[in-house]
Amino acid sequence: MVAQTPAASINPATQQRLQSIRAALFSGTGNPQSAITELKDILAADPQSAEGHLLLGIAYRSAGSPDLVGEAVAELRQALSLDPSFVPARLYLAHIYMELGRYERAREELEAANAQAPRNAQFLTLLGEVERQLKNPKRAQELLKQALEIDNASAQAHYYLGLTLLDLGQPAAAIAELEGVVKAGEKRADVYLSLGSAYLDAGRLDEGLEILSQATHLDAGRPDIRILLARAYRLKKQLAQADAQLAIANPKGPATVSSPFVQQQQLQFDFYQEQGLLRLQQGRLEAAAVAFRKVLEMDPGVGPVNRDLADVYLRQGKYAQAAELAARAEKLGFPLPEDKRKLLQAAPPKKAPGGAK
Repeated sequence: MVAQTPAASINPATQQRLQSIRAALFSGTGNPQSAITELKDILAADPQSAEGHLLLGIAYRSAGSPDLVGEAVAELRQALSLDPSFVPARLYLAHIYMELGRYERAREELEAANAQAPRNAQFLTLLGEVERQLKNPKRAQELLKQALEIDNASAQAHYYLGLTLLDLGQPAAAIAELEGVVKAGEKRADVYLSLGSAYLDAGRLDEGLEILSQATHLDAGRPDIRILLARAYRLKKQLAQADAQLAIANPKGPATVSSPFVQQQQLQFDFYQEQGLLRLQQGRLEAAAVAFRKVLEMDPGVGPVNRDLADVYLRQGKYAQAAELAARAEKLGFPLPEDKRKLLQAAPPKKAPGGAK
């Protein structure tokens, strides 16, 4: 935690119970459901305990169920209503809002926390990531550099700075930041995933494969890692290995607090796009078309997928459908290659009803 919780005006035995629950929750060794039961019992006797409401909010969040997110927010709000200066409650609220993709709300909480505890590297780091998510990379860079001036050893700040530099179109500097985080001993799968993605975008396929393979040892069940590995193998033209990675990836599982619905949608989007590209490279045109159509059902305005599906229809001889999608892709800034545009223009005209040409 970033600040000490306020001294509670409760008896020592209850305070000891709270300390025990807090230690278990923060160490990850506690059972959230047991903590919820015990904290409800404590708050029934003392509903004015800000720390009790904070810990109950954390316990709800730790339970991992999206159904309990509202309960977690309500408890953290209750803690702040009892003590508006209770900075840890704002921190946990900001984390929840970030997980839910509600970055404006997260920014409000972090700015309030930063006003109460200025020059706190953790707050500045999270604010930087929030600004990046809100498409303000220059402001994000400023905040993250401020955080690193205070704590240059912060792996989280260096990681978010690497992501920000990617958004600013500085891939070499971004890769250097992410490599530094890995070399410093950070073992979070997200860091390896981001570095692997940056390597692939830079055409450094062997390094991408290596770091993404390491990521699977950190979290073997992450579908986003498997999807990116499939991309790496596809780009290396190792199509059987790419297929094997997509077979492992399963983005259809239930949403959790750490993987909310919006992230599940993105996983499905990435999965079907990569599946379509792989099937196209394998020459399995109908399977590619099915995958690309699933992507466009989620977002019809994806230029590259409109272009790729146009390519599939062109190869299948479905010229009218190919022309429609090619026109849409061109408007979105992703035209068919010149040779394929010429093929489409030279395609036989569609027959009118009755057989007339």
